Amino acid sequence: MTAGGAGPRLRTVPRRATARLASVAAATALVALLAGCSLVLPRASSASAGPTAASAGTTAAPSGTSAGAAPTTRPVTASSRPIAATTPAFDRTAHSLRAPTSIWVVVNKQRPLKPKTYVPPDLVTPRVPHTNVPQLRKAAAAALVTMFAAAKRDGITLYSLSAYRSYATQKSIFERNLASLGRATTLNLTAKPGYSEHQTGLADDLGDGSSCDLQVCFESHPAARWLAEHSWKYGWVLRYPLGYTRITGIQTEPWHFRYIGKPAAKEMHRTGVKTLEQFFRLPPSPDY
Repeated sequence: MTAGGAGPRLRTVPRRATARLASVAAATALVALLAGCSLVLPRASSASAGPTAASAGTTAAPSGTSAGAAPTTRPVTASSRPIAATTPAFDRTAHSLRAPTSIWVVVNKQRPLKPKTYVPPDLVTPRVPHTNVPQLRKAAAAALVTMFAAAKRDGITLYSLSAYRSYATQKSIFERNLASLGRATTLNLTAKPGYSEHQTGLADDLGDGSSCDLQVCFESHPAARWLAEHSWKYGWVLRYPLGYTRITGIQTEPWHFRYIGKPAAKEMHRTGVKTLEQFFRLPPSPDY
């Protein structure tokens, strides 16, 4: 009470204090709002960060937005996406196509061995069922043993019929066929000495021990079908397929397989190319 009986005197709050109270109330309401949601605000940059804060992965807030607004997300661009791995192109220059010791040497009526009397340096005898004791180059022999074992697991018995042949042996076979079959037939069936894949130590005539061994009818046998489906997995390919005599110069021989190694055989299978001439982009070899 004041003197003279007047009522109590009200104290006026300054305008500046009123504004401060309103600001505190607004901040309290914002804290309460954020407490009920999962929004995570970015950590405030230190004063020393300055304008480089944008490089941390957020963009500056547009003018007119509140300080508590969620940061905008940088859009994903082509340059920020991971680059898918690409399969390197098959290298057809990895091995020589001319050197007789190369596993890719291509021998046909236009490409004789040089020298024609070549003898492979690493012939071995693979332990597989056979009608004639086979000799092959070491890598080809190992792959043949593995392939025969895989065929056996699938219920298929394979036989090696004729693998490496020397120049002298091929000469004898060629001359015998000339006498019995005539020149035209012999040239489509038998390579001249020095022009035979058998002389490389990388080829083998395969069969199943039946009457169709070394005959076109072998093509319909389970063993031939197994070889057609699986031989590429072991580095072997059918060398003289049906319908490609004009390219290879030799009539179809469903029994004649050639070792070129797993990478090349896999690529031939993947691309569907049927002959070495086509695979290595060589001209056809229909005649000598």
